[in-house]
Amino acid sequence: MKQESELERLEHFVNSLIARYNDLQKVSERLAQDVQERDGIIEELRENVAQLESERTEIGNRVSGIIFQIEEWEKSGAASAGQAATADNPEGRIQGNLFSIGSESQGAVEND
Repeated sequence: MKQESELERLEHFVNSLIARYNDLQKVSERLAQDVQERDGIIEELRENVAQLESERTEIGNRVSGIIFQIEEWEKSGAASAGQAATADNPEGRIQGNLFSIGSESQGAVEND
């Protein structure tokens, strides 16, 4: 009878171990799936970061080009004006319209 009792305890213990093992397998599978999903998200985010860095570089280059054009425009405006100083404009600067076409509308605001 003692042997049967110990055998039942052993069976119960083995069944308990198998149940815990099965539960842990399910948890492991779920975690592996979560890791796979997160890896996909990370890859998408890395692609987004690379795209945004590329866009930022392009925008920086375009802004630098615009700044260079403005500086060149300012230099050409100062040179063509002859830097005539007046009482209202002691430094001899002329403010033109960067967005006008042709020299006849320089200094005037265009209306659409």
